[in-house]
Amino acid sequence: MTARALRVAPPVPLAVLLAAFLAAFLAACAGPSYVDEADKDAVAANPFSKVVYHVSDAYKSEPPECVAVLPFKTPGEGASAAEDITFDQTETVRRAFYAQLAPQGKRDVEIPRVDFVLKQMSKADRKNYALIGKKLNCDALVIGEVTEYGSSYFAVYSRVAVGADLKMISAADGALLWQGRHVAESNGGRVPLSPVGLAMGLLDAARNMDEEQLFRVIDDLARRLVKTIPDNRMAVLEEPLSPVLAAAREKPKPAMTAGEFLAGLEKTPLKDKKAALIGAIEANRFGDEGAAKLYRALIAVAPDEAESFGRYARFLVDRGDYAGALKAAERSLVLNGKDSAMYFLKARVLIKLNDLKSADASIVQAIALDGDKVNYLNGLGYVNSLRGDGERALAAYRMALAKDPANGFAYYNTGVILYNQDDVEGAAEAFYGAGLSYLKSGDYGQAEKVVADLKGLAAPGLDLKKEIETLEKALNELAKGEGKNG
Repeated sequence: MTARALRVAPPVPLAVLLAAFLAAFLAACAGPSYVDEADKDAVAANPFSKVVYHVSDAYKSEPPECVAVLPFKTPGEGASAAEDITFDQTETVRRAFYAQLAPQGKRDVEIPRVDFVLKQMSKADRKNYALIGKKLNCDALVIGEVTEYGSSYFAVYSRVAVGADLKMISAADGALLWQGRHVAESNGGRVPLSPVGLAMGLLDAARNMDEEQLFRVIDDLARRLVKTIPDNRMAVLEEPLSPVLAAAREKPKPAMTAGEFLAGLEKTPLKDKKAALIGAIEANRFGDEGAAKLYRALIAVAPDEAESFGRYARFLVDRGDYAGALKAAERSLVLNGKDSAMYFLKARVLIKLNDLKSADASIVQAIALDGDKVNYLNGLGYVNSLRGDGERALAAYRMALAKDPANGFAYYNTGVILYNQDDVEGAAEAFYGAGLSYLKSGDYGQAEKVVADLKGLAAPGLDLKKEIETLEKALNELAKGEGKNG
């Protein structure tokens, strides 16, 4: 990621600098406050770090089934104080927000799929939210802009800050469902009361400028905003089909185009040509458009090799072209019907295309070829949850847990099914198992969700105090030290 150029401020009177530093530092140490936009007095009373949000009555009465995060706005010249923010930087924040939102109990549309669908639409149609919602099969959209992104350095004090102003709207009519704005920041440095203090302050201020600190601030921003979005329903979750990238990194332009590269291979022997194509693909030398040409060339060189079509299928999945990926996967399986991973990939694409019956059959094929893969069993449970076959889903999750007793995904979704079957005690036991598993695997966001679910289940006759305290204690221990970032 290319961060915004460092701003070096002009000299500031020492008294002013110390006052500003102390105010910012103390506010950061206290952590952010959460203020409802509707409470105007509370918003005005807190000039420092705060998360301002509002959840509409429309959301509370009928939470959305699906949420898609659209590209955030990149302000144009003169549009805002953040006019020098780049597209790459807005994408970094967008992906971080999506990564925090995805574990919630709502169906989400993965970012590559959103971008693929938008790319197929005209410029005018991309402003039609109802049409976007229809094409994505999603009833809510997140829009907004990044309001701040970068670092400031004042010798003994540095500040890294990233801010966003976001809204969730109903795709059908544009009605506001949720809104949130926040500036997350990290402040470095010390009040220079002595030569040693000055040296330590300079060092701390410099360390605060590390790129790693910028990523932590972005994560804080996304996590805090998502925290204000209610997750008030238990729903089956699915792990991402495409990878959630930390950032859309700008790559230098290659010395030659993909077309020129292919032209240079025309007289190369087929074996060497295939190796050259695979090498260029794996090195991602020519970006997405160039890579598509290389994949087609690879298929032309090796039309009878399943691997060529398999590579192309995975490429198309990562770009959100599910229909194209399905065709390539099916061709790969015609050439090699013993590829369990390709059957599973095909199944996951079919789930995205809402062909659940065919997805079930494809996962069964994958399991028949390799029954030791826990993710195949998880997938079988998931697709049958979507089909409404709870017993078949439970059987799949039990097999998955037999192979991996720390499988948080299977535990959690078992809890969902049991809850829907009115087995509250069984659901609570499964959720607690999920919470312990998520803590073990480091998935703390999901562990927090489990705590919320257990609190929702707790009622007279069902004492879950011990389970909730155990999970909360572990989460609190892990959260210690977060207060440094504002």
